[in-house]
Amino acid sequence: MNSWQFAHPGWFWLLALVPVPWILDRRRPRIGWPSFEGFGSRVRFGWTWFRWLPPFLRGLAIAALAVALARPRTVGGETRITSQGVAIVVVLDQSASMKTPDFPAEHGSRTVPRLDAAKATLARFVLGRPDDLIGLVTFANLPDLVCPPTPDHAYLLAVAAAIRPARADNNGTNIGDAIVEGLASLLESTPARKVLVLLTDGNNQPALPRFMPPEAAATLARDLGVTLHTIAIGRPGGIVRGVDRDTRQPSMAEVSGPDTALLEAMAKTTAGGTFHVADDADNLAGVFRQIDQLEKSEVRGEILTRYDEHYAPWAALSLAFLALDRLLAQGRLRRLP
Repeated sequence: MNSWQFAHPGWFWLLALVPVPWILDRRRPRIGWPSFEGFGSRVRFGWTWFRWLPPFLRGLAIAALAVALARPRTVGGETRITSQGVAIVVVLDQSASMKTPDFPAEHGSRTVPRLDAAKATLARFVLGRPDDLIGLVTFANLPDLVCPPTPDHAYLLAVAAAIRPARADNNGTNIGDAIVEGLASLLESTPARKVLVLLTDGNNQPALPRFMPPEAAATLARDLGVTLHTIAIGRPGGIVRGVDRDTRQPSMAEVSGPDTALLEAMAKTTAGGTFHVADDADNLAGVFRQIDQLEKSEVRGEILTRYDEHYAPWAALSLAFLALDRLLAQGRLRRLP
């Protein structure tokens, strides 16, 4: 239950005026009328007992008006206004090697596909940064901007949960073009601080005649003032299962490890960039925590509080007391002069 608050409690000084109608009523001049005083006591009955009611109603009207002017209210809800302190785009490898189920889950209880572990860790990272614009680029042979930098993190998480490994016709690892796609989305965002986070488990092996070299993409990020953090995910020597496109028979292929030298050089190219290796879910979660600490928002989100106002019933009650006072004053409780 929400506690009551008062927007302007200074109006409660009006409560000091509550006894004034009674005092004025007692001090008003009176005309002496013939009476039966001196003939002994008598029993009073009827409207005589309600002579005090009009000044009492006027005092209640003043009290209700004081409460209405103080504006009683309760908290109706809170709205977070995104500060847009940092714009972050996560560039996530979705090539076929990312479905290799050799990634130890958290606390080492079992193994999961690399892509599933990356998505789970990404979700926790996003939930921990409510003040930032966060986007997502996936890539295999071709990059795909699945979500531009946005404050709508619920939408981002829904899109990320639906990501699947790339199809056979899109298999490959095109790191350079993926970085360029992420940079293009960052250039359209408003925050001054811009960050790319690259997760990949393979070498740069695009099946394209022309592509952006990863080193050139990192240099472009540096020139644009974007910080690049790179994460080498997975262990070398894994096995990925698939279907041979020619024979339609099940196939297995050995997965080469990530090019750590390339990823480290790319990160060092940009100011503040860091390189990390994550070979299990616990390490990957730790890497994201480190990046979270490095990329703290300088501007925190503002929280606006929405209030439900309750002054109207008190204002109506004050008017009702005054109306009843006037009604009684015109009837049996009328006083002369």
